[in-house]
Amino acid sequence: MAYQFGRIEPYSQSGSTRNPNPKTSLNILGEAFRDEGMASHVKEPKEPEILLGSREEINNAIKNYRENFKDSRGHKLRKDGKEILAGVISSPPGTTKKQFLETFPVILFFLMKKYGKSLRCIILHEDEPFMDETGKYHGKTHFHIHFFVVPEPHENFRDYHPGIYAKWQAKKEGLNHWDADIRYKWRMGDWQEELYQAVGFPLGWEKDRPKELQEKRLSHKEYKIINAAKEKSILIQDEAKREIANLIIRAEKQANLILQNTNEEAQLIIKKANHAAENINTMQIQKLNEQKIEHNKISESLSKRESDVKRKENFLKGMEKAINNMNENLSGDERIAVSVKGILNSENVTGNERGKFYKIFFSEITNFVKGIIRRIREVPEQDNKNKNEINRKSDRKDQR
Repeated sequence: MAYQFGRIEPYSQSGSTRNPNPKTSLNILGEAFRDEGMASHVKEPKEPEILLGSREEINNAIKNYRENFKDSRGHKLRKDGKEILAGVISSPPGTTKKQFLETFPVILFFLMKKYGKSLRCIILHEDEPFMDETGKYHGKTHFHIHFFVVPEPHENFRDYHPGIYAKWQAKKEGLNHWDADIRYKWRMGDWQEELYQAVGFPLGWEKDRPKELQEKRLSHKEYKIINAAKEKSILIQDEAKREIANLIIRAEKQANLILQNTNEEAQLIIKKANHAAENINTMQIQKLNEQKIEHNKISESLSKRESDVKRKENFLKGMEKAINNMNENLSGDERIAVSVKGILNSENVTGNERGKFYKIFFSEITNFVKGIIRRIREVPEQDNKNKNEINRKSDRKDQR
């Protein structure tokens, strides 16, 4: 079953400040003319076929409107002020390109009559597949046109958008926000009726989709709940993104701090290890030096002791020799003197040893002299004893 589909949307230079992801005039033109990276929803984008006007004409008209438009108070167009009206009219599912181009004169007549010379450009898209009611894409091409309307600088944009004009008129009459929204919906419904009377009906298209394919209309309360949920979801996503970014920043700072502390601790450990190694080397060298000095002292002491022992042995040998000489011949004074003199003149005899020798020598001499005197005294006594013995023997003979 063939049914019509058409819609119009206003766009500005900066987009709506209430929309977190606003679409601007530049965005919508880039998507329509398949600029690189601007039509991500199309698998294989193709350059559109221009049926009327040009993109340059659109850009020139937008520039002229921005620079020269002034409202009733003499104010220039704000960045979020509407400057271009973009619309879409689609062919029914299953329509071929030839069939659609046959219906195009009817569509063009309606748009020219409705927007006049402010209709700047019409393009044909043939790179999007048809999507059925279940949301599945089919191989058949979904032919549709995009048209763009830019007013002259002396015209007001609301005169080209029935919904915006109706809302402005309602506020001017003093109606509240809700009544103004109702007026907006009614006038947009009137635009759909105009499209049907001028295009849909002559071409045999149904005005509305079959009821089973129509989307359920939401009540105002349901609409507010859904919008509030969407806004909350966007806020949560933004908060999550900020929190993730903060976590990444904190993690990087913490990692850098840990790395810096680790490097400082490693340098401190290395410094301590080097200092300890230097102390150990110094202590070892000092200990080795002390051991070497002690070893030298012990060696010197041993050498001195050995020398002392040799000198004492030589001294004792000389003493023994002198005493033996004295004992062998009591009258050999010259021999004794020569022996004693040889001992005393020996290089191995020190001053102290000479003193000791003299002491011992004189002691021996004294003992020697005393022995001689004692022997001398013993001679007369022995002679007397001998005489007395001789006399006793003589007396005994005489008695006999």
